[in-house]
Amino acid sequence: MLNKSHSHIPQFIKPYMKDAVEFPDIETLSSILGIKRREAEKIVIKNNEDLAGYKVREVFCTKETRELEKEILEILSSYAVTKNGRDVVLTLTPSLDREELQMRLKDASESEKLKERMGEGKIARVREVISKAGIEKMSFGQSPLIAIRRSGVEAEIKENYGDFVRVAFIDSADKAEALLRKENIILLIGEVGEAGFDEPGVININIDDLSEPCEIYPELVANSFMAKKKAIEVIVSLLTEFEELKDSHLFKGIAVGDLEEVLAVIEKIEAARSKGEPNFDEVIYRREEELNKEVSRIMRSGGGVEEFKGYLEEVLVNMVDELMLTGEDKNVLRESAYENLERGLPFEFSREKTERLRQRYNRKMGEVRYYKSREFAKQLEKRREEVSNAIKMLFYFDFMLGVLQFSMDFGLNIPEISEEGLGVVMGRNMFLLDEELRGGEKVVPVSYSIGKANLGIFGATPHPVAILTGANSGGKTCLLITLATSIILTELGLPAPAERAEIPLMPLYLYRRKMIKKTGSFEYSMRALSRIFMRAGAKVVLIDELEALTEPGAMGRIMASLLNNLPKDTLAVVITHLIHEILPHISMAKVRVDGIESEGLDAAGNIIVDRQPMFNHIGSSTPELVIKKLLGKVRKEELKVVYEEIIAALEKEREEAF
Repeated sequence: MLNKSHSHIPQFIKPYMKDAVEFPDIETLSSILGIKRREAEKIVIKNNEDLAGYKVREVFCTKETRELEKEILEILSSYAVTKNGRDVVLTLTPSLDREELQMRLKDASESEKLKERMGEGKIARVREVISKAGIEKMSFGQSPLIAIRRSGVEAEIKENYGDFVRVAFIDSADKAEALLRKENIILLIGEVGEAGFDEPGVININIDDLSEPCEIYPELVANSFMAKKKAIEVIVSLLTEFEELKDSHLFKGIAVGDLEEVLAVIEKIEAARSKGEPNFDEVIYRREEELNKEVSRIMRSGGGVEEFKGYLEEVLVNMVDELMLTGEDKNVLRESAYENLERGLPFEFSREKTERLRQRYNRKMGEVRYYKSREFAKQLEKRREEVSNAIKMLFYFDFMLGVLQFSMDFGLNIPEISEEGLGVVMGRNMFLLDEELRGGEKVVPVSYSIGKANLGIFGATPHPVAILTGANSGGKTCLLITLATSIILTELGLPAPAERAEIPLMPLYLYRRKMIKKTGSFEYSMRALSRIFMRAGAKVVLIDELEALTEPGAMGRIMASLLNNLPKDTLAVVITHLIHEILPHISMAKVRVDGIESEGLDAAGNIIVDRQPMFNHIGSSTPELVIKKLLGKVRKEELKVVYEEIIAALEKEREEAF
């Protein structure tokens, strides 16, 4: 559906825009509205938000969350094999409605079952066929000229057709003739029983048919179907070649016969347009050449003028048929032939008299084109709904097969929708996995949960808030992004990057460390964090290291206040190095402290990290691990004593925290 800001769109174009929004077909939408692609994309997203009942900002509530969503969708979009399928991905919007998301996830499951029935070979062949589908740029053709004989009709024309048509007033045959000198045809609107103008090129249309695009703009109606020809052909091919697809709910209700009927009409239109029609001037020149050749033959054989006139009469009869001349026009043609006859050779029709014939001929050809186009348009329009539904299913199917391959590559699985917990079993950061698929390092999976998740992760007590500690480069941010992507994908109705996942349907507030570094502003960051408290209800809050905003002691108290006052039933994971500054000021009844711990140093002195967090345990800090690394290299006994004392103090501090 179009939103209120596009209520000015003419009525006749709205079905085409509805198609462009629902397929989606961003290029056609952009062309119709005369806007940039990004603006057209926003219209599709707004439509999807209206259908879902949720705005993107209401579900993914921070800029960082929406940026992460965009990064995910960019990867997923590369798995679609059509441009429209990619646009389905890029305009996806989230929902917090359990039933809606379960329906989306069911489609993902059905695609997996379809692959099992058909086998990978057939699925690959299906995707190859789908890759040929597309919607070409729609041609608007010649803008119709609507003639009216009284005021008051303009408003109805404007409402129905806007600037897509031209309007002129005529109240006499002379004005009609003046218009026809500039146009091949005009559409004359009249009341029932009102006399029209009996002139070639004047199409008399009853005012009751003013709202019928097939009457007013048949060329555009036909062109809109022709632009979809490749997509229609692909649907017919799929349902003809693959019996399994006919039984799939994704193609339920599509009648191949109806689509074949549409293709047959499109082929007739193409044949008629390629055949063209005789060009008036070419006919005149060709006949002149023919007559001059005959004159030469007669002269060589000793014949005379009467013999030539006899031949000329035969030619004129043929020209009347070829140019579809009637009534007075036949006499004008004859006069144009005989007017210059006495002048001698070469024979030539009178250009002055044939000019009028040319205009009337072109008008008649315009009429012929109009009536053919109207008939084709009416035949096609009967199948508009069937064609629209089939194409929408086609591009959605491309999207679902893309999701299927995406899930296989990234090890995604259907998540469970939770009420009070968040967690992943063997979860993997899909951005690191993307690098692994390109030849990078192997990704280490982790299991983690907060709240009352039923994933059976040993040691993960059901606290709703967790503070995650540990050394830099230990995998804390990686884990946070894994949780965030699992939520984002689930709330888009897609599988999550874990063997098992339990995801609550709550708004997500993600604050990434790069945002803090980029802004460098304590005030900006505090304003961003305040959004957590400006909206009632439970939410998921994921925060990555805010300590750089101000001095550690103050930041510890600030973080403690934020966590102590989180909205009821909110789930949160906060990464920080300020655990000792936070703990004295926090309520431990709902907060769990977890740590990513070092396993020691390797032979080269590099820190070895176990990326699986330890629950209810403060992880080794970066300074502690660095000092241990230095201790392994130092030779002077005096310096060894200093380093050992520092390590002992840091370890004691960790133990005392619990």
